[in-house]
Amino acid sequence: MMSLFSKSENLVGLDIGSHSVKLLQMSSSNDALKLVNLGVAPLSRECFVEGRLAKPEVVAEAIRMLASHLRIKSKSVAVSISGYDVMIKKIELPTMTEDELAARMHSELGQYIPYNIEEVDVDYQVIDVSKNRPNFMDVMLVAAKKESVADFNNLLKLAGLEPLVVDVDFFALSNCFEAACGFGDERVALIDFGANKSLLNIAHKGMPIFTRSISVGGNQLTDAIKECFNISFEEAESVKLGQSEQKYPTKELEDIFVSTVGAWVKQCQRALDFFYHNFPDDKIGSIYLSGGSCLIPGLDTVLREHLDIPVEIFNPFSGIHPDAKLFDTAYVNHVGPQMAISFGLALRKSREK
Repeated sequence: MMSLFSKSENLVGLDIGSHSVKLLQMSSSNDALKLVNLGVAPLSRECFVEGRLAKPEVVAEAIRMLASHLRIKSKSVAVSISGYDVMIKKIELPTMTEDELAARMHSELGQYIPYNIEEVDVDYQVIDVSKNRPNFMDVMLVAAKKESVADFNNLLKLAGLEPLVVDVDFFALSNCFEAACGFGDERVALIDFGANKSLLNIAHKGMPIFTRSISVGGNQLTDAIKECFNISFEEAESVKLGQSEQKYPTKELEDIFVSTVGAWVKQCQRALDFFYHNFPDDKIGSIYLSGGSCLIPGLDTVLREHLDIPVEIFNPFSGIHPDAKLFDTAYVNHVGPQMAISFGLALRKSREK
C-alpha cells in the first residue's frame, strides 16, 4: 500500500502545476525552519491539456533545468497528486485495534470507494474519537488513481529524480499552514488559486475536514483579456498581474475582472454553502489565499466583501527570515503565496515512505 499520509533530512518539495513547476528545499532543526533553495520555472500551455499531462518530456526537462540551475544535488523529492485524481472521505467506524482496522478495511473497502479497487492506491488514518459517538472513531480515507501515480513516477524518472513521498495537494497545503502559522480552534479555509483549477481545503486543528477542487483559475482571466484586446497570452498575463494595464482602457479591464472574478466568487460561495449544509454547527473563522493566481490585484478584497469572512493572502515565508546573502527577500516574499504546496511537501522527511 502506498503511504499517502506518512509524515533524516527534509526532502525537496516539487509542485508540478499546469503553469509552472516549483522546487523548494528547507532544513529544520530545533523546530526552526530555514530556507535552503527555491525556484520557479514556467511551463508552456501545451504541457497540460484539460488537466492531464500531455508533454512529459518538456515538463521533465523544465524540472531538470530548474534543479540544475539551483544546484540541487539531492534526487529524492516529495510530490503531490492533484485534487481531481484523489478521493478523500471521512468515515466513522467502531473503535478497534490497528490490526482489526486493517482487516476490516481490506474486506470492506469497496463500499467506501466509488472506483474499481484495482485501479487505486488507498491509505487511511485514524484521526480522532467520533464527535457524537464515543465508542466510534473517525477515519480519513484517501484513494488515488494508480494511473496518476504512475504518470508522476514516470515523469520524475525522466527528470532524473526519485519520488520518496507521494502526497496529496490538500494535505500539503494543511501542513504548510500548520508549520507557518499554526492552527487554533477555529475552522480555517485555505484556497489555493492555480492557473486552471483551485483547491478549497477547510481544516480544523491541522486536519482537512472538507475538500473540494474548484474549476476556476487564473488562465480564465488571462484568456478573457487576450480575447478582448487581441493580444498574446504573455502580454495578457502581464496585464492580469497589473504590470502593463495602463496601456489598455480601464473600463474594459474592470468589466473583464468583475465578470470573471464574479464567477469565481459564486463557485467559492457554492462550495462554502455545501460545507455549511454538511457541517451546520461549524463556522469558518478566516480564509487564506495561496497559489499564483491569488496575486491578481483586488481578488482578496472582492472575496472578503462577498463572502463576509476575513480574507488574507497567505505567505508561508512571512515567519522565515531567509539569509539576505543568498536570497532576494523581496522576491521570496513575492513568490511565497504560490509556493504553499511545495512548502508543505518540503516539510516531508527522507525516512518517510
